[in-house]
Amino acid sequence: MRELTKFKNIPIMIGSNTLRLLLIAVGLFLVFNGLVATISFLILISLILFSIVAHELGHAFCARAFGYDTKRVVITPLGGYAQINVEDFEGTEAEYYISAAGPFVNFAIAGMLIPFAFFSVEHTRYLMMLNAAIALFNLIPAYPLDGGRMLRCLLTKKFGVVDGTIISCKVSYVLSLFIVALGLYSGSLIIGFLAVITGAYIYLHCRSEEKRFEERKWK
Repeated sequence: MRELTKFKNIPIMIGSNTLRLLLIAVGLFLVFNGLVATISFLILISLILFSIVAHELGHAFCARAFGYDTKRVVITPLGGYAQINVEDFEGTEAEYYISAAGPFVNFAIAGMLIPFAFFSVEHTRYLMMLNAAIALFNLIPAYPLDGGRMLRCLLTKKFGVVDGTIISCKVSYVLSLFIVALGLYSGSLIIGFLAVITGAYIYLHCRSEEKRFEERKWK
């Protein structure tokens, strides 16, 4: 794990495997596409990383407003996460707003870029679409995405945190299969691969969370 920088005393870090993958991708791109294209590729990667970090800092600063500290923000091959120092806040109002804060930041960035994108300022249209896509993806109601956590909070009000979590996990299983099916149906190798990885990521996290709460249910 390597620290890239700090923002408002929150370390921004990147996993060693993620860094290796990025360096390999840049190296291969340079070999097959040349220097000029690689510079554009590096700009693209920078915009993606900026959007991911902004999303996670949204979670971190909202958590701070609720009195929770964030140990670090970590960039991973599948995006990133904010490691918030908190226990047993599942299904609470705090979890709902902290989860919503990440997509809100991306929507805010996309909204602010609309005038620049309209006048075709370089890279702004892509950055606008990228942030809108990150926000919409994270609002899919499948745990552990932000939308899945928000769904759990809403279900908790009616069914309690244990049953609310189990129900949200059942919904997430269905959505994970739908994401995989949609990706495979697209006919694109890259989209299909990403869909399978995303579906597996959702399924495995849900299975772990569901098992944890089922144990709590029968204690």
